[in-house]
Amino acid sequence: MSAEENLALVRAHYEALTRRDREAALATLAEDVDWEVMGPSSIPFAGPRHGRAAVGEFFAIIGRTVEVELFAAERMIAEGNTVVVFGRERFRVKATGRAWDVAWVQVHWIADGRIRRFREYTDTAAIAAAYAAG
Repeated sequence: MSAEENLALVRAHYEALTRRDREAALATLAEDVDWEVMGPSSIPFAGPRHGRAAVGEFFAIIGRTVEVELFAAERMIAEGNTVVVFGRERFRVKATGRAWDVAWVQVHWIADGRIRRFREYTDTAAIAAAYAAG
């Protein structure tokens, strides 16, 4: 696929997330996707996941533990099979009432018309603090 086609695929992924259409977001992923959000184990959704079903559980954990106040992809850059997305999120942890408001970078590697690999880099200390009990 061209860089433009890869960019269109990643845009479709974020549009599905914005609509909270989990199935459409998962459909943009390879069946054997390699997915990782960096962070300590105190963040329930951090760590590596392998396969579309495991990423579905990632989304379920987010749905169970936080209220999404803001999730915005602000800029996307595509080169070859790589798409880098810069964005921002503000989530509130249901159990603690604490929120985080962070910028992030998410990197997608595309193969065979699907997102094959994903990595997120952000301020994990702010997220861990929001999950921490009083």
